[in-house]
Amino acid sequence: MTNKALRFSIAFAMTVAASACGGDPAGAGDTDTDSLSSGDSSNPSGDDPTDSEDASSGGEESGSDESGGDTDDPPITDCEDATFENVIDEAMCEHVQGLGVHPEPSDQVEMCRRLYIDLLGISPTSVDYEVDCKNRTVDEIVDDFMARPEYVVISQRMWADVFHMNSELTYHAYIADLDAMVGQVYAVNPADQITLDSFALEAVTHPAFLGRWDGLDLVGFNFLSHFGRDASGAERLDLFPLFRMWEERPFTDPVQGPTNRVVLNTNNCVNSALCSSDYWEAGDQVVVAQPDPGAVDPEMNVIDVDMLTPAQWDQVRIPGQRIATSGEFYEAYIDRTMDRYLGYDLGTMVPAARQALVDLLEANNGNARVVDREILTALVYTATNVYEEDDKPDPADWDPAFWHGPTKQMDAEAWLRSTQRLVGQVPGSCDHRYPEVLGTQPHNYPTTDGTTPDYAFRDTARLLGGCPDRDSSFRETRAGLIAALTQATLTRDLCISATADSPIFPDQFIEDPNDEDEASLSAAANQIYAAALIRPIPETASEALAEGVDGCRDDSTCNPAQFAEHTCRLVIKSSDFLFY
Repeated sequence: MTNKALRFSIAFAMTVAASACGGDPAGAGDTDTDSLSSGDSSNPSGDDPTDSEDASSGGEESGSDESGGDTDDPPITDCEDATFENVIDEAMCEHVQGLGVHPEPSDQVEMCRRLYIDLLGISPTSVDYEVDCKNRTVDEIVDDFMARPEYVVISQRMWADVFHMNSELTYHAYIADLDAMVGQVYAVNPADQITLDSFALEAVTHPAFLGRWDGLDLVGFNFLSHFGRDASGAERLDLFPLFRMWEERPFTDPVQGPTNRVVLNTNNCVNSALCSSDYWEAGDQVVVAQPDPGAVDPEMNVIDVDMLTPAQWDQVRIPGQRIATSGEFYEAYIDRTMDRYLGYDLGTMVPAARQALVDLLEANNGNARVVDREILTALVYTATNVYEEDDKPDPADWDPAFWHGPTKQMDAEAWLRSTQRLVGQVPGSCDHRYPEVLGTQPHNYPTTDGTTPDYAFRDTARLLGGCPDRDSSFRETRAGLIAALTQATLTRDLCISATADSPIFPDQFIEDPNDEDEASLSAAANQIYAAALIRPIPETASEALAEGVDGCRDDSTCNPAQFAEHTCRLVIKSSDFLFY
């Protein structure tokens, strides 16, 4: 039997130093991924530390037949007679319980890590678990975390990637305004919220978008942003007339320096046929009358975006109206959000699940938070990712991903922030709006002198696939981080920086830092695992840990602090920590 919920993490399964001091642990240099043993790392939490009955070692669906079991013939649910509180659970029934598959719920530790990383952007420590997760229901944790500003910021970062925000290419004030509008989509206070429809209406012709793209790309990237697909060549040609008037003019901002402002050149549509399209509705036109038809200087008929009247905005927002009312917009949003939380395309696998969320979105007038919460409380999200099935060489034969909970990899920024906090550093951050700060424009980076941005975190994260510039580099969610974790310097420097006050540092449990007693060394390792909320120590690591303890005791140069540093390095780059 092999755990298929972590097929892609095999290379990062946990091992601990067999020779923890005087060289690379277990002969496993950080530069050699092959030296990290393969093992079952699918349950980074182990058993429920609260002894909850929900703790699981795999769903009842274990087995190779279509019903999900090979010995017990689990019961098949009659989905027509079943009742559900969650629309996704209802839509999924015939593909899961209706086939006799009954996924086990995650235990509290597994669920705490999943929600912490997805909604707050950082992996929880053991203290976080005790304060925020222990003895609370999934609904309670979800509602708490969705009420925090971190949830809004992570959502804004997602859309910053979608819109390719970059102040080297776009006026920073436009970007700040669009980012604030995204924040309103996910705002906690209903009085501050805007609907997805209102968002799309304005975003399609927002100056931050118009200043980022031009020509036929205005159509293509609008489709990518709002429909999740590129526009075809014919669609680009058919719809470009509705964007024909938009242009840019150079200007020097006192804060940012040289940049461009978005303008509407009404001269481009004197012949209204040039600004008409029948793609969405017959006779669609985006035409704004010239302010001064007889002007000798053509620039007299160019209107700065900030000078448009409400009536003129109504006219130029026709593309936004069409996109907002297109069924494809809601479907694309649902698909993007399911991928955000599940890590796979459930909408394509089970279209009924997508449609259930589209219906929910329509019933709630385009409230994006309602969709997020429905996914986060559905069984496809809350089930444990501990799942076993027969080894099948052909991926096409593997059981579907929705028969167990999601297994995802932390992105670079979440991993780096999490490890920084564990070793006692203040977690850094990037400003998702501005990959590069120009002039003295406002920003959210740490500063070196109160104003100058400190790019140390950004530059390290960028090496791991995070904090992209969205021009020559884009967010890498897997290979970049794994490749960088094979380098010795990154994990070594992080663990060496730990002090006596660091959450991961074990000296508080060791009376004599030179004591090579087995209990002292084991206490050091257990402290590191527990601090990272990997508890109990995975079975696959226990054997290697015992070897590491013996190796350290036989090495005259080894002590608990050195042993702890090596163990720290292995923990923070292990699959038990990296995947959740």
